[in-house]
Order: sequence, then structure tokens, then C-alpha cells
Amino acid sequence: MYVNGLFISTILIGSLFIFIMLFSGRNNLKINFYLLLLLIQLILHRVFILVFSSNLGDVNISQNYPAILSIIFLPCWYLYIRTLLLGKINFKHDLYHFIIPSIVLLANLILYKTPFIINLSVGFLLGLYYIIITLKFIKIKTNNFLLNDKFLNWWVYTLYGVFVSIYFSSLILKFSSGINSDQWLMDFYIITSILWLLLLVFIFLNPIILYGKVGLIQNIIKQENNIDFWNLNAIKQVKRKDQYIQKIIQKNIPDLIYKIISFQGNDKLIKEHDFSVSFIASQISTPKSHVGYLLNYHCKYQGTDYINLVKVLKSMRFIKAGYLEHKTIESLSLECGFNSRITFFNNFKKFNGISPKEFAKKVVT
Repeated sequence: MYVNGLFISTILIGSLFIFIMLFSGRNNLKINFYLLLLLIQLILHRVFILVFSSNLGDVNISQNYPAILSIIFLPCWYLYIRTLLLGKINFKHDLYHFIIPSIVLLANLILYKTPFIINLSVGFLLGLYYIIITLKFIKIKTNNFLLNDKFLNWWVYTLYGVFVSIYFSSLILKFSSGINSDQWLMDFYIITSILWLLLLVFIFLNPIILYGKVGLIQNIIKQENNIDFWNLNAIKQVKRKDQYIQKIIQKNIPDLIYKIISFQGNDKLIKEHDFSVSFIASQISTPKSHVGYLLNYHCKYQGTDYINLVKVLKSMRFIKAGYLEHKTIESLSLECGFNSRITFFNNFKKFNGISPKEFAKKVVT
């Protein structure tokens, strides 16, 4: 019962992500093409396994399920990681990676079942090959190009860790059960389903994987008019003295803007720290000059104006939540990091055109 529940959960969550990737207008499908293929294969495998594990029609998984079908997973793992690191996909070049899996699969379909030892050898050798070339590619990319995107690094190494875990779990289970036995398959699919569920949870907690930074930022800005002051493209001509910084961070601009947008909504940090450009830079592990560049060329507000705006946005969130129903303007100004009621009042009116109390009445009505 619990095993079937595990398979069903994997099928449902994986299907949800497939639906999002195919039908959401904000998806990052070009980069996630091989992730989509992995998820489709995962769903099909788990549906078959669910049927076999239930022994419907006296079907036995160890005798009837062609495990060699899993071979198609191997190039997809590598190609997805490669696509993430390169930021682009090359279908023509990628087709070469499917030649051997296709030959093996066709042999199984035509001959029904090639000798077990051949399937076993091909699967393990091909898996080892992709483990080696994937790690080699990751090392070359990170060493030569010095990736600054920490989240991308985390995601790539998470994928690689799951890939390696699946491979070695199959190896250990297979040889512990005996070279001529395939009774290990059910345990293998239980373990891999758990790993996949953890990976799917990671994706759920990080929607940027499905949508991409650019798409996610554009959607956030489109839906939230209180942050539409950010722009992915420079809003004015970059001065010669700033072109050096522009060249350094050009590829990371969407990533940095996404981090700042996420950070500027952290009410706790705004209250408990000396909120400033330097503090923002320290929190997102970026030089202050880079944050200054973004504020100067990708934001309508700069320096002190931006800092005060973030504080005002916090006050607006609190007012909408009913803060002034029980507390004072003075209390709200301190909560949002302003030194005085007057400073808070002036900045609030500067950005909204009305006073905090007028804004509160407008929210209520």
C-alpha cells in the first residue's frame, strides 16, 4: 500500500510539473527540454511499475518489465545538465547521444529480449560513461568560466548527485541480489522514487527552475505594480566609466535583479538591520558597485531614494494588513526603519501622493 502510494505520488507531482512546463506561458521550456523528457519517462515508468507491482492480470515485474528501457534516461541527465551550464540547446549535436540507447531498445523490441548479460553490461557501462563525462563537463565549465550563479551551481550539483545516487543504488542492489537475479528491481524503483520525490520538492520550492529568472522576473513585475520600477534592460545610456561593470555582470543581471526583488520584500531584515545599498550587496554576495550599477541603470530609483522606497513598500504591506487599526504612525515609521515620523510621512507621500492615513482609508474602502 505504501509502495503504491509512493509511485502514485511521483506520478501525480511529476504530471503536474509536465503540465506546467507544457501549458504555462511563463515556462523555460527551451532550457528545460531534457528535464521534460526525464519527467515524461519517469511518469511512464512509474505507471508501468504500479501496474506490475499490483500484479494485475498475474503480471510479474521481475519477469515482464523490460528494465533496459531505463537506458534512455542516461543521455537525458547529461544533456539537461549541459544545457543548464551552456544556457542553450543544440538538438543536432545532441542526437548522437541517443544512437546507442536507440540501437539497444530496437534490439529489444525486435528480438523481444536480448541476452540479460548484454543489457546489464550496456546499462552499467553507459551509465558510468555519462557519470564521468558529466562530472568532467561540470568541472571544465565552472573552472574556465567561473560561474557566479550560486543557485545554478546548487541545482547542477543536486542533479548530478541524484544521478550518481540512482546509478550506484542500482549497482549495489543488483550485485547484492546476485548477477543472475532481477528481484532487485522493486527495491530499486522504490529508492529512485524517493529520490525523484525529493528532487520534485526541490523544484517546487524553487520555481525559477521551471520559469527561468527572466520569465519569473517579467511575470513578477507584470503582476506586482509596486516593483515595476525594475527593468531587465538598461533604462538609459551607460556611461563609459560604468561600461567595465556592465561587461562583468551583463549575463548575471537577471539573476541579480531577481535576488534584489526577493530580498526587498524581507520585512524582518528591513527592520532589524541598517538597511542600505551596502547591506543589500552583502546579503546577495555582490560588490556594492554592482548593486549601484543596477540601481543606476536598471531601476527608476537610485541610492537613498531606493532604500526609502523599499521601506515605504513595507509600510504599505503593513497598512494593508491592518497595522494602523491598533498602532500609531510613529510605531509604523520605526517598524519600517525610518528615524522619525516626519521622514516617514514625507517619503510615503513622495512615492504615493497621499499620506499614510489617507492610504489606509483608501485600502479599507
